[in-house]
Amino acid sequence: MSNIDKAVSLTKYFVALPPTSIILFLLLIVSLIFGVLLSFATGASVLETTLDALFILAIPGFLTIILGKALMPKVPARRIAATAFAGAIIYAITYLLAVSLQLISPNAGAEIIFVGSAIVFVIWYMIARIVFVHKWRSLIFAILQLFVNAIFLMANGFFPIDTGDPFNVLLKFYISSFVLLAGLYIFFLLINAPMKRTFGVASTDAVSMFFSQWFYDKNDIEKAFRKVGESVKTYLSVFIFSRKDGDYAFVVPCVHFGPFGNLGGSNFSYLIADYLEKKHKTKSFVFHGAATHDLNPVSATELKKITDACSDIVSNAKPKETKVAYLSSSNENALAEVLKFNKDGFIGVTRAPKTTEDMSFGMGMALMATAEKSLHSATIVDQHNAETGEIEYVEPGTKMGFHYLDSIEEALAAKGNGKKLKVGFAFGVSDIQQIGPAGIKVAIFGTDPMYAIVLIDSNGITPSFRRKLMGIVETLFRSKGWDNVIAAVYTTDTHTVNTVKGVVNPLTDNAITLDQVRALVYNAYEDMQEAKFCSEKRLVDIRVLGAKQAIELVSTINAIVAISKVAAPIIIISGIIAILWIMYRL
Repeated sequence: MSNIDKAVSLTKYFVALPPTSIILFLLLIVSLIFGVLLSFATGASVLETTLDALFILAIPGFLTIILGKALMPKVPARRIAATAFAGAIIYAITYLLAVSLQLISPNAGAEIIFVGSAIVFVIWYMIARIVFVHKWRSLIFAILQLFVNAIFLMANGFFPIDTGDPFNVLLKFYISSFVLLAGLYIFFLLINAPMKRTFGVASTDAVSMFFSQWFYDKNDIEKAFRKVGESVKTYLSVFIFSRKDGDYAFVVPCVHFGPFGNLGGSNFSYLIADYLEKKHKTKSFVFHGAATHDLNPVSATELKKITDACSDIVSNAKPKETKVAYLSSSNENALAEVLKFNKDGFIGVTRAPKTTEDMSFGMGMALMATAEKSLHSATIVDQHNAETGEIEYVEPGTKMGFHYLDSIEEALAAKGNGKKLKVGFAFGVSDIQQIGPAGIKVAIFGTDPMYAIVLIDSNGITPSFRRKLMGIVETLFRSKGWDNVIAAVYTTDTHTVNTVKGVVNPLTDNAITLDQVRALVYNAYEDMQEAKFCSEKRLVDIRVLGAKQAIELVSTINAIVAISKVAAPIIIISGIIAILWIMYRL
């Protein structure tokens, strides 16, 4: 498994939580099960132990949730409830162990309760501090929830704790918890060191900033990105189609639409199009250029550098009549599809149904150089239309890179049948969660055969659904008796949809998108008109994460995970031993 695969695999642990009501119900069920198990362990009546369980587990759990919501009002109740539920399970296991050990040694039972309470204390602190992003309230809340649970436990009197002096018992609860908290701080020092040394920000702070973005749409982490990023030059291509009803554009920026949510360039596929429509009344398709995560803009404010360049190109455009031809390769390892506008080329490449992931900027430049042996100007577009779960970037020197080179050479070797430019457009938004705000856009060119582009604002698409969408287009053309068509599905690879779980979130089979694409293709065909054309490709300056930083980030994350696997068990075990020793001495 590569370093990237290892880092990405961490995201599988993010899960969607059930509604609060379900979690509360599960907390009640756990309390009832605990009461039954307590009856078996002690020989007491089920009714008695069930009431005890509700008193020491369910009621403190519900009060903890209410207290947590009061102290952290912006945190959704279900997240607080889920943490309380996890804490209740630990408390239940601890209490059962305490009752069982009481048969061997009364003191041992009490010490286990102190250990369990300390574990829950640390869990609450860590989650409230890092996940809920409350730096100081996390400690206050952890102290208060421990107080609530300890008071109910002491008031019950069922468990092996000497309640003769409540103050001393409470003191033991807090001593145990702060011993384990000290261990947690040692752990934080160990895992913070690699990130702090490399990027100047602690790992725990970085994770908190990521959660801050996921949960609250805050952009705090962009400050760290700007600090470690680097300024680069990259390509921007704009193809303009001028019709009687207005201008339309294909925009291909060689920046990556990531990392996720509203950070960096994640939503550029929508924001660029939105800017051009508002500023110039130009409806736009924004495609995925040759770029990997190293070309993630460091902040959303970098958008202005792209839109300013686009605006300048559109403002100074001088469209002319032109002919367009469709060319393609038949290479089984890679497909190149070329729209040739006189001597300018729009070249979409894919490996579908094999994994079609990002290609590096260097690989894109190699493909451009090859294409420009036959063209005046070539723009490479990553169709990004086959997400299989594998992450295989197309880099210079790889077999995939050579397959792309061969496919482009083969496609451009064909003469093609140029026809007067005629194109139709259709635009639609989507409520599908896997589709971003740029929605679905369709362009149909009157080439021979006709070429239908379906551009979806998604983080890739599964190969099977891509094939199904292509089939929908082909079937529609046959049923209507229209000309032969080549259907192509492109995605923007937007990362704005990656906010819940994982970094691989492709569009999957759904009837709503199928119906919408069918309708949009029909509308685009009916919309076809003659158009004039011009294009420009230029270099733009932009600040991005950078290749070195991207590699170091992945390596640093993997180093932190490796340290954690060794350090966490040692610190936890050492902390528990320290608690047991201190409680024995007290």
